[in-house]
Amino acid sequence: MQAIHGDELMPVSAAMPDDVIVLHDALARLREHRPGEPLTLYLKNCGTALRFLQVHLAECYPGEPITLDGDPRLKERDGKPTTQTTSALILHGVDISVEPDESPYITMSRKLMANGEWRKAKVEADWSSAAFWYEYVAIHGGELLLEGLTSDSLQGDRIVADIYAEHFGVRTTFIPEGAIIQPSTTNNQQSAAIDFTRCPDLYPAIALTCERLNIQLNATGTERLRYKESDRIEAAQRHEMRNDHRIAMALLAADYLPLPSSPQERDQLQTVIAKSYPQFLDTLEIVSCQSRQKHGKNTAKARQKHGNELRPLLDHIVPIKGVNDDNLGKKHALSKLIHASTADYVWLHDDDVVWPSVTSCIDRTFPDSDIFILPLRMEIQNAEPSLLEKLQIAEYAAIQELTMKTAKHGRAVMCSGANLIVRREAWLACEPDLHPEIPSGDDMFLLEAAKRRGMRIAVIDEPAYTAIVRPQTTWRAFFRQRMRWAGKAPAYTDKDIRRCGFIVAASNVLQLLCPLIILIKFPVEYSLIRKREPQTLWLVALLLEVLYPFYLLVSLVGGMLRRSEW
Repeated sequence: MQAIHGDELMPVSAAMPDDVIVLHDALARLREHRPGEPLTLYLKNCGTALRFLQVHLAECYPGEPITLDGDPRLKERDGKPTTQTTSALILHGVDISVEPDESPYITMSRKLMANGEWRKAKVEADWSSAAFWYEYVAIHGGELLLEGLTSDSLQGDRIVADIYAEHFGVRTTFIPEGAIIQPSTTNNQQSAAIDFTRCPDLYPAIALTCERLNIQLNATGTERLRYKESDRIEAAQRHEMRNDHRIAMALLAADYLPLPSSPQERDQLQTVIAKSYPQFLDTLEIVSCQSRQKHGKNTAKARQKHGNELRPLLDHIVPIKGVNDDNLGKKHALSKLIHASTADYVWLHDDDVVWPSVTSCIDRTFPDSDIFILPLRMEIQNAEPSLLEKLQIAEYAAIQELTMKTAKHGRAVMCSGANLIVRREAWLACEPDLHPEIPSGDDMFLLEAAKRRGMRIAVIDEPAYTAIVRPQTTWRAFFRQRMRWAGKAPAYTDKDIRRCGFIVAASNVLQLLCPLIILIKFPVEYSLIRKREPQTLWLVALLLEVLYPFYLLVSLVGGMLRRSEW
């Protein structure tokens, strides 16, 4: 429409689908075209760009020596008019009669053209791309927020929500931010009859969902699927990607295609997927958990075995990713995520943390509590840790032992958002006290607020629940992190936390004034380290003890003076 009316073309970026980029670049080159000069436009394997440009050239560049070229597969595509052809004609003002059962795609084009609506239209999120997340949830379970999807969309593929609700037990809840999808019922269907005439792009996701769930699919309206980017019926049956973006994403969501293990494999796969959904692979890697299917089976077994003994905790914890996609910071992303969730409990993990395996503890019973503090352990990925990494591992061991000891005695002074379970309603009650103006501290301010309100705080100090954190690899990164931690200290109000902080600071200041105090401090703190990291060498612990007062002083002063930011 911008090209037709001579408006400035909207900017594109590498994050956009190839279909959009290819069409944009072709239209941009057409604007520079001189009448009578030969021009070839290469469209890769983008059938959408081909359909719109066929009409655009006929309407706006009749008789010009312009050639549309593309990949070999594009040249094999069925040459019959499609709904995109009809839509393109409508955009050019051609009078197309209304058919009683016309495609939703065509109806959408008509509405867009009415009264110049296209100039103020907001680009919706794509329902056909959402199909792969419905597939993922139907197979693996969990809860996902798909931002930008609306219940009143004119997109024909909006029907994917109804199909997955009817046949696969996946519920959709619409909120202002988008659609929350989650399993709602146990699926006992043995067959599903679905007509794909008006939603052919949904076939790969639905076909592989049926296969994974052992549901017989009776599909109709699939005739044109053999002329898409690949023969999609055969490709889905054979589990062959065939450079087809929708087949690739359907195979990935169903675990028939493993996540790439090398940069070369990833680049090849990303090239295919980028045609319609460039962010899919990155997002899948974030939300994917290899044990989720096993987790679902173990949950069912545990419920059958223990009946009502199981607390609702693990029944209601579901995977969902909070993303700082609007650049308002971690706390805003966390707030948006928890407000959107319908879970009873939320299990928090920082993005760079290695999650514990919940499958090994699925039949664990829990006390009724508002916050569960879980263990953390610092490990390295390299074969031989550096001195800096060794010092951090020792320090972290002492911090974790102190965290667990104080919490078990009802005087919790520390917790970490890297591994924390919180009752959703408890978090919402504490939200006003989480200091949104301070970038760090969503975990510690939560702990303070919970204690202030008399909430129940429990400890699950079990190896199966231990998450792995990584040490900082440079001194600069190390001190930046510690300064950020120290920068929030003046805002603490909890007596236990302030008392603990005073004791730590005072003992280290005394050590600076009287180094012999180390003879008293070292045995105590080394015993804390050995409880969590028994292999820690006493020389490493002693060096940490010697350096700690200086490091603490730099962190405190730096944290007070520099502006903390993520």
